[in-house]
Amino acid sequence: MKAIDVVSWLVFPAAVIAVLGGGVWAIDAGYPASLVAGIGTFVSVTLVVILERVLPYRQEWNHSQGDLGTDALYLPCYFGINALVQPVVVAGIVLGGAMVSESFGVGLWPSDWPLLAQFLLACIVVEFFDYWPHRWLHEVPFLWRFHAIHHNPKRLYWMNATRAHFGEVVFRGIFNAIPLALLGAGAEVLALIGLANSLLGLFQHANINFKLGPLNWIFSVGEMHRWHHSVKVSEANHNYGSNFLFWDVVFRTQFRDAQRSGPEQLGIEKDRIPDSWWAQLSVPFKRR
Repeated sequence: MKAIDVVSWLVFPAAVIAVLGGGVWAIDAGYPASLVAGIGTFVSVTLVVILERVLPYRQEWNHSQGDLGTDALYLPCYFGINALVQPVVVAGIVLGGAMVSESFGVGLWPSDWPLLAQFLLACIVVEFFDYWPHRWLHEVPFLWRFHAIHHNPKRLYWMNATRAHFGEVVFRGIFNAIPLALLGAGAEVLALIGLANSLLGLFQHANINFKLGPLNWIFSVGEMHRWHHSVKVSEANHNYGSNFLFWDVVFRTQFRDAQRSGPEQLGIEKDRIPDSWWAQLSVPFKRR
């Protein structure tokens, strides 16, 4: 086996162990959760950007197709809207969660569990509350108008992970904030979920030639997510999991053609979405 093949098999599990495993260890060791999440996200971005250059899945995807400027505008907007929406939603739900816990006379979240166990439980819960909104974005015509912007690119690379209309960001952000806040999960768990979203979201869209093998049943990244961006609807309407494929397996929407590493073409058939960021904001509200 060539050295590059070994790297292709090891790079993703090594990143997960180093970033997420390191995050759990650091928070358990007493480091501030927000600091751990911030450093972990910076490391994740740096790692993925470097790997796209040294281990690309498709060399041509490392070159702009007129989309770089638009994606550069979506990046701060995505994080900015999340920063505004989620705290407000969480604050309201936390009050509701406190009332529910008080009525039961016991906390709903297993705060006495080890942090790693809490994090794994949180992943399962959050994924359920993101699976269905994501699936609705594909199956409900009005919602698809918002989500189509994310499927517009003809290539996948790290920066278009945040290419999402503000309407979609708010819609999915509300659902993402509900479960853990309502159940009363602590700041440490929320920070780890944020870190997982950063790392796995980057690897999900990254132009990196990495292999998963049996992990294709668990993680919605790389090879599995490329099918979700196929120009063929019969291939794209699968693999809805944000980071993991737990619920795709349960609801039988997991898809992978073992004979191919990915679809021949990405994007939307008969695509009429404009290229500029500003023009794309009005797309969902125009008659088609």
